[in-house]
Amino acid sequence: MHVIHAKQERNFDTFIEASIERNGFKMSFAVATIGNTRILVHITFLLAAIVLIGAGYALYFVVFAGSLLIHEMGHLITAYFLETEVSEVEIWAFGAVGKLEGAWQIEPWPEAMIAISGPLQSALLACLGFLAYLGYTARAPGVYVPGQFPLLEFLVRVNLGLLAVNLLPCLPLDGGRFFRAQLSLKIGYKRASHKMSQLGIFVGMCLGILGAIGITTGREWYSFVIIGPLLIWGAIEERETATFSNIMSLLARNQRLARKGALPVEELMVCQNARIKELVHKLRPSKYYMLLVVDRQMKLLGSVSETRLLEAFCKGSMELRIEELISPPP
Repeated sequence: MHVIHAKQERNFDTFIEASIERNGFKMSFAVATIGNTRILVHITFLLAAIVLIGAGYALYFVVFAGSLLIHEMGHLITAYFLETEVSEVEIWAFGAVGKLEGAWQIEPWPEAMIAISGPLQSALLACLGFLAYLGYTARAPGVYVPGQFPLLEFLVRVNLGLLAVNLLPCLPLDGGRFFRAQLSLKIGYKRASHKMSQLGIFVGMCLGILGAIGITTGREWYSFVIIGPLLIWGAIEERETATFSNIMSLLARNQRLARKGALPVEELMVCQNARIKELVHKLRPSKYYMLLVVDRQMKLLGSVSETRLLEAFCKGSMELRIEELISPPP
């Protein structure tokens, strides 16, 4: 068994710390921890709460918050069954953003399934609300009139809104995470995050402009005016954190390494022609790997640390052969 020492990873630690310092203060704070998942509330959710409660719509806020909770439970339940740990959940006004523990360590389709499970929960809740409509009208034919059940109508509208907004194919929305999962294997996590974030900024600008035009022409498109800036805000945060958000579990290991000075390493033997995109899926957050590179005659050519492999992956060097990263054997 190899042992990796703190000095070996000092350069990468410096890279992570510089990234965190550059990104600065995030406008959210932790409110709870469920298992290994931190629950954070973003300032946009607080603003939505202040507006609704201050306007006398406390019950509407309860429906709104409950819909967000059920939406996010879809992500967490799917992640649980796929044995993928969610390290952090950040609650925004348009939904909740879940951060997977080591997102590069799972196949794209499972990650996409986790992203899409939230909108599916919102769709299910909207359908249940609509079925409740049908139940009321069936019991009292001809009695129901619009506005008679305002909370039920609000429940359906909120969940249809969460469904529609989160299906937009851009970050920080679930649709953007769905497509980033596919794109990251081709161009790298960081570049994929930047592209989907740029699309989020563009979509947010379009929605804001569309809402402003609608209001000036007499249409009540206030939701577009609100969602547009929020989407731009979230996309910018995603872009700024993309440099280090996909290596948080590695950062946690580096912190333990700094405290203990040494860490046990599991060896993984790989063929010299294996490509980076084929190897990253063999990594797991609970272990640290040292890749032993061999030729066809099983002769040791050198070794590659997990850190170096992930650095190349984050830079988008997906097609690079592992032999191009090896260090000479000791």
